[in-house]
Amino acid sequence: MTSNVLKHQAKLQEWAVAIQECRSSGLPVKQWCRNRGITTATYYRWERELLALTGGTRNKPQLTATTTFAELPAPRQACRTVPEQSATVHINDIAIDIYPGIDVELLKTLLDAARLC
Repeated sequence: MTSNVLKHQAKLQEWAVAIQECRSSGLPVKQWCRNRGITTATYYRWERELLALTGGTRNKPQLTATTTFAELPAPRQACRTVPEQSATVHINDIAIDIYPGIDVELLKTLLDAARLC
C-alpha cells in the first residue's frame, strides 16, 4: 500500500469522526464548519466520499435497522490450531473478537467501520 493511499485512508477516518461529530452536534453544517474553519464544500466532499464508500445516503433515517458493508483488507494468515481470543470489543450492536497478532491497521479499520454503523 502506498503512502498516498495510507494518508487518504487516515483522512477518511478523521472525516468519518468529524462528520459524526457534526451530525450529533445539533448545529447546522454551515455553522459547525464555520466554528472549525472548514469550508462547507470540503465537508460535503468528504461526506459524499464516505457515503459512496458505505453505500449510504445523507437523508436515510437513523432509526431504521440497516446493514452496512465495508470492504476490508484480507487479514494476514496465521497458523493457529486453537483460537486464542484475547478480547471482544462491543460497539453499538457489533461485537469484534480480537486475537493475538491482529494487524493494527485492520483493527483500526474494523473499529472505524463499526462506529459508522
